Amino acid sequence: MRTNRYYFSTRDLLMMAALAALGGVTGTYVTAAGKVLNSFVGVPGSMQWAAGLHVLWLVLAVGLTGKQGAGTVTAILKGAVELFTGNLHGILVILVDVVAGLLVDLGFLPFRDKDRLPAYLLAGGLAAASNVFVFQLFAALPADILSYGAMLLASLMATLSGVVFAGFLGHTLVAILRRAGVIKDREARPMGRRAYPIFLATMAVLAIVLTFYLRHALSGPPALPIAGAVAAPYAYPEEHGDLATVTAAGITRQVSERYTGIPLRDLIAAAQPDPDASKVLIQGIDGYTFFVSMEEVQNNGGLLLVPQGRSEDTTYDITGAESNKAWVRGVASLTVIGATRLPITGALSKPAPFDPTDWQAKMDSYTVDIGDGARKLQGAPLSAVLAALEPAAGATTVMLASAEGQTEVPLAEVMADNDIRLFTVFTPEWVRFVVARTDGSILSNGVTEIQVQ
Repeated sequence: MRTNRYYFSTRDLLMMAALAALGGVTGTYVTAAGKVLNSFVGVPGSMQWAAGLHVLWLVLAVGLTGKQGAGTVTAILKGAVELFTGNLHGILVILVDVVAGLLVDLGFLPFRDKDRLPAYLLAGGLAAASNVFVFQLFAALPADILSYGAMLLASLMATLSGVVFAGFLGHTLVAILRRAGVIKDREARPMGRRAYPIFLATMAVLAIVLTFYLRHALSGPPALPIAGAVAAPYAYPEEHGDLATVTAAGITRQVSERYTGIPLRDLIAAAQPDPDASKVLIQGIDGYTFFVSMEEVQNNGGLLLVPQGRSEDTTYDITGAESNKAWVRGVASLTVIGATRLPITGALSKPAPFDPTDWQAKMDSYTVDIGDGARKLQGAPLSAVLAALEPAAGATTVMLASAEGQTEVPLAEVMADNDIRLFTVFTPEWVRFVVARTDGSILSNGVTEIQVQ
């Protein structure tokens, strides 16, 4: 009888892909649940109670396929899902998942019988604890014995979570699925004696290379530039490094946490913004950008620039913004923007200019190439913008005026398609409005006016 020439069958690959997708999609909600409990308990490590739920899917991959290496492969897929669905940790999440997947496979390795409960418990505990140490690589090293104690407590909590939610729960779920006949009870198939060490070594090298790459890629500039529509641009902390820090509560996903940093209004005030300054553009090291209004900068005392790390390893985060999208990790620059409004006129009951500040809650990030390379832009549905202005009953066309001419789009098409977005492109020199679809296809670049006819 001819055997399968491939180590992972099509069934295995589909199962691992499904588990990776489930793990990637639910990861955001698991993190939010962890923060909810942390807000009530408020002790170091309490947020790690849900760490095991992040690695449950990797443990299930090994249990359901019965094959070594399944944890690492699923982890890579899961990391990709989380990255492309907008995980707040960015590309760092791939390293977190790869390390967890390696430890899941290593946890099963000492056991001849992979179906034994101790194998699941060891794999789950090791993998769940690893996220504490991976994240610590990109944060400040503990400064004293109390900080080391807090880190140890967090890792112990994560290990316990992994033992319970990834190990015990994973073993139970696999047993239930087998008894129900959902999966066939197959003997575990080990990878070749030579292939498995090569596989693990390759994945370990990948994790190490990714670690060094991320350490370089996610390291912030030596000084944070604050420029744009200001009279006195400067680089912090080379200048104004004596600005006082404050501690304030920041609320994200309805969970309150306390942060210590420099008020953004003090940083911007030191640069002497122009009288018509309307926004502050926050750009992350990974290219992500979002903005906050000057009104919020001036009135929100909890909007902070929070330093992470020490000396040459220091990076900065923005916390406390009213919009969660403006909570930027690893800030590369702060740019003050002048007046930014796009006229919208014509057959409308309530004609008014488009101001990006008013549409923060409706904006989402998409990759668009406007001629200078693909970049992530924030865009609001044009249908929602026009609906708020109430088009007249007889209106049929949306005219997009730009320096290149006019583009006509049927009003009915715009109102029926939320994928047609009005994007705002900020640079220190200018502001541009672009109408494009979420797949990146551009309808009008450099829009100067929108008219409904």
